[in-house]
Amino acid sequence: MSNKHQTWGWMLAVDFFFAGAGGGMLVTAALVELLGGGIRMSMAGNLLGPAFMCIGCGFLILELGKPFRVWRVFMNPKAILSVGAWTMSVAVCSAFLYGAMALPFPQIFWRDWAGIGKILAVVNLITGLVVATYPGVLLGRQKGRPFWVGPGIMALFMLSSLVTGIAAHYLCGLVTPAPAAAVWKALPGVIALLLGFQLVLWIGYIWIKQSGTTEAESLAAKRWTSGEMSFAFKAGFLSLGTLAPLVLALFPNPAAQAAAAALVLLGGIIMRLLVIRSGDDRTFLPGEKRYNLRLPTGSETFLHKNWH
Repeated sequence: MSNKHQTWGWMLAVDFFFAGAGGGMLVTAALVELLGGGIRMSMAGNLLGPAFMCIGCGFLILELGKPFRVWRVFMNPKAILSVGAWTMSVAVCSAFLYGAMALPFPQIFWRDWAGIGKILAVVNLITGLVVATYPGVLLGRQKGRPFWVGPGIMALFMLSSLVTGIAAHYLCGLVTPAPAAAVWKALPGVIALLLGFQLVLWIGYIWIKQSGTTEAESLAAKRWTSGEMSFAFKAGFLSLGTLAPLVLALFPNPAAQAAAAALVLLGGIIMRLLVIRSGDDRTFLPGEKRYNLRLPTGSETFLHKNWH
């Protein structure tokens, strides 16, 4: 039996990264629009958010393996995958309409409509939060994956999506300056604060999984602390992707703060790759392994018999 049916690959991690960062960018821009007294984030950031989500969708389609049947994802309103697909579609459309309002083209007629920016910001805020949290909800419902199961993974993904989205906005502000210059300059402090929360939550999550849950969850968590994933987790995610940018973000130096934002993005993709890889650990229903062993592998004679 192909391992494809048992595990998810790196493309799903890349999808989660781009979709989550895009959702975080939508939330950031929406909050500035609604609470900033008419100021907005940079044009590049407002357009890159929905573009990130589109890139994530592309990797998800490739991961699902049936690009020409992707329309079926939208057809089951009771499935969480369908809810996520519809929400992301609304988010992408609304975010592009909002970001386009900064383009100097006469075809962007809706920018002259009173209140349209606020309305789109509300839609972006709601859908952006859903998109940012959705990967954690999807994984947390997988009862057979001991490291994922539970509401904790949802909080971790939402927090990571927000901090990567803010980091991306900061880098975009270096390309196209934001009207909200004061807000943009405050982003490194917000990044440092969220990274502090992220560090505490991850340490708590690993500790709970390793010490206070089932044996399967404990064994899965130990792969992060002392197993084959420990180096990538400690050196890659915690040190390079969390602690280093936390310190750099506090320096009153644009170069250090830009490096911090770039390291946050690196940490975000490392975290998602590790989480998806941890899905290799799973529990089985009674008799499931025996059933899987009886499935055809594809090399059986009867599958290749020529009928005339």
